Amino acid sequence: MKILVVEHDEQQRQAIARALEADGHELIYAKGCGDALKKFAKAEPDLVLMDIALADGDGYQCTQRIRALGGERLAPVILSTSIDDHLTLRRFVDCGAADFIDEPSDPLVLRAKISGHAQTRHLYQHLESMREKFHQEVKFAKHMFDAVLGRSPIDIGGLQHWTITAGHFCGDLMIHEVTPDGRLNILLGDFTGHGLAAAVGALPVSDVFFAMTRKGLPLGQIAAEINRKLHLQLPTGHFCAATLVSLDVEQGQLEAWIGGQPPLLLVDQQHQITAQVESSHFPLGIMNDDGFDETTQTLSLTACSHLLLYSDGLLEARNAEGEMFGEARLAQALSVSVIRARKTGLMQSIKTRLISFLDGLEPHDDVSVLAIELPSVVTAS
Repeated sequence: MKILVVEHDEQQRQAIARALEADGHELIYAKGCGDALKKFAKAEPDLVLMDIALADGDGYQCTQRIRALGGERLAPVILSTSIDDHLTLRRFVDCGAADFIDEPSDPLVLRAKISGHAQTRHLYQHLESMREKFHQEVKFAKHMFDAVLGRSPIDIGGLQHWTITAGHFCGDLMIHEVTPDGRLNILLGDFTGHGLAAAVGALPVSDVFFAMTRKGLPLGQIAAEINRKLHLQLPTGHFCAATLVSLDVEQGQLEAWIGGQPPLLLVDQQHQITAQVESSHFPLGIMNDDGFDETTQTLSLTACSHLLLYSDGLLEARNAEGEMFGEARLAQALSVSVIRARKTGLMQSIKTRLISFLDGLEPHDDVSVLAIELPSVVTAS
């Protein structure tokens, strides 16, 4: 290791040299704090061995300045001092030193201390290497995940979605596509957990959804094929709660398949909930082909101005007091939005209400909300 020795006594410096140079350490010497700060910044040592009595100050203050100069870089400071009273112990703790060694230092003890910190540094460097590798893998995976989400058409008027992610990746998936006969298919999925482990399921789900929607296949068959893929590929205990919707604006009809998700809400022009479609199926990936039920529900959109889909992360978001956002606050956000419709709209009202409720806290689970304003829905041709 490269060690900065801050020691004004020549005999003590020679004793340290005899103890450490034989072990292959590179030693850099400084007599005072000013010299130590310059050499610390230039040489970037791995460890600092600091005497308490310096030519231009004391080791406690110099240690504090070195710790501030080093920032987050790992460069522990070992103080050469005897700690035999509470005041000395307090100063040792306050200055940020990592360790101490009694004076006069025993060469065997000094070498053992240095060896221990060398092992710690090796583990730290290994951890940093693994962390960098992890970040590179996350970056690559996020690129793939964003490419999946980017496959949805961007020219769907009247459709808004919003997500708060509880990690590097969102375990919720929101995608949409238009069928050959002009229906708008939407999928809101919520995978088990959150983060990368939850997000990987987005790839097979999106592949099936886009391919089958573009062929105009029935919504129930799409759900069944996604279920088959996930049942084969996901580990036991992992699944995807999902809402699949097929919206026919011209016919004024809605077809839905819901498994393990909160209800799909139908909202009128006064932003009151007029109907809701409850989950009637298991989440995708749990049942095998024989046990899967692809039955869908069909509803009329008469007197309906908005559709609202959301993951359970919205209702289960908790504030500092441990209270959940819940259905009552969601309904209140909808009611308030009609009063301010010209200024904010339904989606903005939900966002404002939730952000205010969390008051700076991050949700423990991903939150996804998708709102569709029916009079404004224009599908891609």
